[in-house]
Amino acid sequence: MSDFHYLAGHSPAALVLAKMAGEIIEANDSACRLLGRTRQQLAEVAGEDWLQRAGDTLSRMTGDACAAVEVMLRHHDGFVFSAQMAGHVFDHPVHGQIASLVLRSSVTLADGAGIAQAALDHIEEAAVLLDAEARIRALNPAYSRITGYDDVEALGAPIQLGETDEAQAFARGLVERLEPGQRWSGEVRCRRRDGEPYPAYVKITALLPGSGEDTARFVVIFRDLSVKEAYEARIDYLAHYDTLTGLANRTLIEKRAELARIEVERDGRHLALMFLDLDGFKAVNDSLGHAVGDELLCHVAERLRAAVGASDVVARQGGDEFVILLDSIARPEDAAQVATRIQEMLRVPLTLNDQAVFTTASIGISCYPDDSRDLHTLLRNADLAMYRAKRQGHGRYVFYRPEMDANAHWMLQLRNNLHRALERREFHVYYQPFVDVDTGAVTGIEALLRWQNAELGMVSPADFIPIAEEIGLIVEIGQWVLREACHELQRLHERGYDHLRVAVNLSARQFRQTDLVEQIAAVLEETGLAGRHLELEITETVLMEQAGATLDTLHALQALGVAVALDDFGTGYSSLSYLRQFPITYLKVDKSFVDGIPAEKGDLTITRTIVAMARSLDIRVTAEGVETPAQRKWLRHWHCEEAQGYLYSLPLAAGDLEWLLYNHDLLPVDGETGNLTDDPSSVLEE
Repeated sequence: MSDFHYLAGHSPAALVLAKMAGEIIEANDSACRLLGRTRQQLAEVAGEDWLQRAGDTLSRMTGDACAAVEVMLRHHDGFVFSAQMAGHVFDHPVHGQIASLVLRSSVTLADGAGIAQAALDHIEEAAVLLDAEARIRALNPAYSRITGYDDVEALGAPIQLGETDEAQAFARGLVERLEPGQRWSGEVRCRRRDGEPYPAYVKITALLPGSGEDTARFVVIFRDLSVKEAYEARIDYLAHYDTLTGLANRTLIEKRAELARIEVERDGRHLALMFLDLDGFKAVNDSLGHAVGDELLCHVAERLRAAVGASDVVARQGGDEFVILLDSIARPEDAAQVATRIQEMLRVPLTLNDQAVFTTASIGISCYPDDSRDLHTLLRNADLAMYRAKRQGHGRYVFYRPEMDANAHWMLQLRNNLHRALERREFHVYYQPFVDVDTGAVTGIEALLRWQNAELGMVSPADFIPIAEEIGLIVEIGQWVLREACHELQRLHERGYDHLRVAVNLSARQFRQTDLVEQIAAVLEETGLAGRHLELEITETVLMEQAGATLDTLHALQALGVAVALDDFGTGYSSLSYLRQFPITYLKVDKSFVDGIPAEKGDLTITRTIVAMARSLDIRVTAEGVETPAQRKWLRHWHCEEAQGYLYSLPLAAGDLEWLLYNHDLLPVDGETGNLTDDPSSVLEE
């Protein structure tokens, strides 16, 4: 068979070759379906059997292609329907003059009135006329659009109402049982041509005698409800789920908590609400961008789901806050086990945008019925406990306690007053010396922020620094501290203490400012302080989160002569080998390790190892929180260069610091040096 015959045979258009009297010579499959006959049947019918006034119509055709004309076609089942016919007449070597025709059903539902037909062609609902046997004799375009059956396939075929064959047979039986003038309507599950099920709202009317053409007995109107169902499902999803992570939202978790409350009351068990906030999430957003922040939230959501039971619910409250419902626990202590598991899973670093990202969470826990029988109060209590956990340090969980309510009121006062603290000149900078462990000489000072409020008294930095970070004041406050510290050190230099350096802590948000280096240079120029006398302290988390950008910033600071110290070393994901690529001048051993000297052998080993490895990398070491002569002895034995702590001096106001420097060349004041040779500990000999 030639390509031309394939084209004609598989064309969706109905193609016919006919003699001028109307007898059909050849027709393709689409024409056979349109007229409801096989090719053999078409070859045997007279022209008037399929085309009314066939001879008159065809004789009007010219030799050239003509515009489509309206004709009436007769289906094999006996009904007549309107169609459009286009074609032209030419001479055939065997049959003489013949017509080449293209047929397309007009599928009018009425008498062809223009306005009515236009309306039917453009409505969203499917509209069909059925004969007495529920077969389609006319349809509008919406029927094909909804069902997938084109007019060629649909004409003369039974109407498709019902998802299964049995349902379709029932629907056709229902249609046929309607008496003239009766109506039926209802929702029906149907099936499209490709097998996809869909819901439809159907209205069927049995026509009265004389209200339509002889073969029209029923009018069926129906509309596709799948869009409406999908819309309603989407609205329901948005009402109960977080679109970013796919977790439940607060509305859904409150509904689930209410159901869980009923069950645990019946069974005598407990439920727990956990309020979780990611530590340092804003720093990820600021440094790596919101797209990476969203990716981190999705990974956290997956880990939270993996950390809880199948019946527990994880919800995203908003931002970087999550709520977890443990819907049936034997005792409140079981919630602590889940919180520990969550912390362990979150501590595993993620690689996002080619950066290693470390995250921890602060978790507050409130239990039913011990802490409250009201779900909204339970959630508020968990929120209060979370804030207590955040103030105590990263990666912690805290159970709610009633005294937290009073503390919440105090925190509200703190937050309100903090906004005006700079304006009211309530901040002060205190200074704590760095001391040479061997000689006792003061080598520098660390600037420490203090807040004295008339209403609240002296407020601990552990209380107000996290809030300053949360409400966005930390950058402004940090800039003020930097300027004050540099001014004070320059004043001390002018009084003869020009060997001293000053260390200033930088928050993560400060460090990630794109103009940080320019700000530092401006302060140095303003105060007249040389860059080599300034030390900036950052934490391990800041160093590790965005290595590429961090390295660029550190090199720029190094070019100013500014030293960088790594604060609280040992409490995070410490890697001394990782430090080789960073220009770090000082490493500060965290107080938690120094506290264990000399009683805890583990702390002894960790501290000694940090000192030895840092020295091998040519990084100077400062031990924080030195309080006893014994601690000083060990540090001196390990060749730790500097120490800082209450053994040497409390943090002092500027005037008191100058008094200390003037009156005491060496610290501690008692002048004791100790003797390590009398200590039999094996750690010394290692």
